[in-house]
Amino acid sequence: MQYLFAFIVSLVISMLLVPPLMRLAPLIGAIDMPDARKVHAQAIPRIGGIAMIIGVMVPVLFWLPLDQKHLALLSAFSVLLFFGIWDDRSNLHYRIKFIGQIVAVLIVVLGADVVVRNMPFLDAPLPDFIAIPFTIFALVGITNAINLSDGLDGLAGGTTLLSFCMIAFIGFQSNSFELVMLCMAVAGAIMGFLRHNTYPARIFMGDTGSQFLGFSAGVLVVILSQSVNVAMSPVMPLLLLGLPILDTFAVMAQRMYEKRSPFSPDKNHIHHKLLAIGFDHYEAVLVIYVVQSVFVGLAFALRYESDVLIFSVYFLLSFTALFLFHRAMKTHWRVDRNAETDSRLRRGIKWLTSTGMMEKVPTMLLKIGIPLFLVFSILVPKTIEQDIAVLSLLLLVLFVLFALFSQVVTMAEKAVVYVVCALAVYLLETSIASVSEYAEVINVYMVILAAAFAVKVRFSSSRTFQITPLDFLVVLLVLVVPNLPEFSASELPLGESAFKLIVLFYASEAVLNVVSKKLDVFRLGVAASLALIAVRGFL
Repeated sequence: MQYLFAFIVSLVISMLLVPPLMRLAPLIGAIDMPDARKVHAQAIPRIGGIAMIIGVMVPVLFWLPLDQKHLALLSAFSVLLFFGIWDDRSNLHYRIKFIGQIVAVLIVVLGADVVVRNMPFLDAPLPDFIAIPFTIFALVGITNAINLSDGLDGLAGGTTLLSFCMIAFIGFQSNSFELVMLCMAVAGAIMGFLRHNTYPARIFMGDTGSQFLGFSAGVLVVILSQSVNVAMSPVMPLLLLGLPILDTFAVMAQRMYEKRSPFSPDKNHIHHKLLAIGFDHYEAVLVIYVVQSVFVGLAFALRYESDVLIFSVYFLLSFTALFLFHRAMKTHWRVDRNAETDSRLRRGIKWLTSTGMMEKVPTMLLKIGIPLFLVFSILVPKTIEQDIAVLSLLLLVLFVLFALFSQVVTMAEKAVVYVVCALAVYLLETSIASVSEYAEVINVYMVILAAAFAVKVRFSSSRTFQITPLDFLVVLLVLVVPNLPEFSASELPLGESAFKLIVLFYASEAVLNVVSKKLDVFRLGVAASLALIAVRGFL
């Protein structure tokens, strides 16, 4: 439970600090101005890293002992915060950046014994006079790898989030409370920040944030592989941090091949190449998320395999990615967005879209279908606990007040709907034995709701609901984690529950964004569901 608290506290702090920091950014000069190398076209505050670092430090102070190791880590974070803010204000020369990074790394290497001693292909550990310099080089390298790869909205945050979640999971398997707490705190801070940073971003993390994420990822993966679980291959971190490392090595190699400084700015990063061959901003970030997911998944699957196999897999994937980019550039291949085939199906879809039916029909299906599912789920249990009934009665009062006195659907009203959906899924899954013969029908019903949501979003003319790369991460984490072996053995069907929650949350969000009438059928259905829970709980 403390893991969840650390995640939530970090997320809330990060999310709440972003708006005031955005107002502070112009006063201290932390503004990212557009130029020929960047992809954004307007000035954007680059101060979000402060929110993330503070969001992580608070749960560390609350839930981890302030021993030498954690004090060293907090001190290193403080150094990165100082140099990061300085850099975001003044665009420091890279040599000064290196000084700050090296100081932070020295603090954790000497103060927390974060040292790479077990190396691939070697049977004996490295002596400290070799291990310590190598660790400093490696941690400074990964810090800059994340920093250099942060070129699109949500890119650095999303890719490192996947790495931190996998580090946390492997740490959980190895019973490392401290490692999991740290990873969950960082993951919460990233999630809170990404709500403001997904395309189109309203704030950037700046060098403060990207250096913090790179440093944290490097330190935690060293702790995982060198202290927490030494049975794993020491090559495994290469996959956990796969894409940023590949991107940095490829870009620096190209710069040196062109007889330029490896630190000179250009537009040769992977995200730049994706944009150059025709992917838009959203698609480029999503492609990188998918590739990083593959790297992270392979890190888990191959963690106990031989060093040679893991290194070979990483090399093969990296070579394939670079080769495909090279061929695309050589042959001038571009994403074709104009190819259309004149078919009856396409003409029929166009006609239905022009009449509005492709949006109206799925919207009405969701407005009626979601409340029906809620009511059914509430009627399934033989009894409902009184505390749930009290909560529902309170939510009903709040929901009615929000509906009556608010001109638009507020976040508070949405929160009530999300809680109702969670309660309904909980009540259904804890009583699933009584309706086990209808389990397949229920799953098919949820698939129909998911399809209606997909059609509505795809053919909506108002664009009131936008799918972002962050949603890809949320869906991936919520659907994958409950189905891992450690969780799938639970008595509750966590995978199916997660699927139902995802469908209900996203479908409800899409419906609430188009609700205009106070007595809309969806609002009435939600209110009726709350009333039904209260009545059944008190009877």
